[in-house]
Amino acid sequence: MAKEVEELRKALKESAEDIGGDTVWVGKNARSWHKELDGRHKKLGEQVDKLLPIIDAAIRSEPEKVSPSEARAYNKGI
Repeated sequence: MAKEVEELRKALKESAEDIGGDTVWVGKNARSWHKELDGRHKKLGEQVDKLLPIIDAAIRSEPEKVSPSEARAYNKGI
C-alpha cells in the first residue's frame, strides 16, 4: 500500500509543474489554473499522508486470529 500512496501523493505534481512552467500555457488564466492545480496537488498530498495511519489502525483493531466460522461470516458480510 505504501507504493500506491507514494504514487497518489505525486498524482498532480507533473501537471501542476507543466502548467506553471510557462511552456505549456501562459497568461492570466494559466496562472489561475496553476494556482488551483498546485493547491489541489498539495491538498491531495496532505490527505494521502493520513491514509496509511488510518489503514494501520484499522488492521491493528482486528484480531490476529479468528475461527474458520468467523472468517466465513466476515467474508459473507455478516
